[in-house]
Amino acid sequence: MPSVKKSVELSGTQREAFGLATDTSRYEEWLTIHDRWPDGPPADVAEGSTFQQGIKIMGMPANVQWTVEAFEPDTRMVLKGAGPMGAQLATTITADGTTVSYEAEFSGGGIQGPMGDMVTQKAGEEIEVSLGRLKELS
Repeated sequence: MPSVKKSVELSGTQREAFGLATDTSRYEEWLTIHDRWPDGPPADVAEGSTFQQGIKIMGMPANVQWTVEAFEPDTRMVLKGAGPMGAQLATTITADGTTVSYEAEFSGGGIQGPMGDMVTQKAGEEIEVSLGRLKELS
């Protein structure tokens, strides 16, 4: 399964760093693949909650239906998503002190072979830019 993981050191406390990285109301400020909230922003991000997010990767828009698989306050959030054409996504945001890591995994649909490599490379570039923006906000 193609995946990419990047990390950044933020200012403040671990609680502040994790809070900023997982505050969905602020995704438009830093997360470059975020496009819109088709059903409005999530009211609550807690284990078991679901929400829909519009994203763009390689200029291609897609809606992803996310489920919060795990949420450990100030430490870890795991999202599992279903996208178009059977694509499956997983995103994990963790905080260790003020180091925030963002990991994305892709599987199913057309995200295999050379296409998987291209998506992984582009996602890595987008995550790198996004984490730079997140650092500026901290």
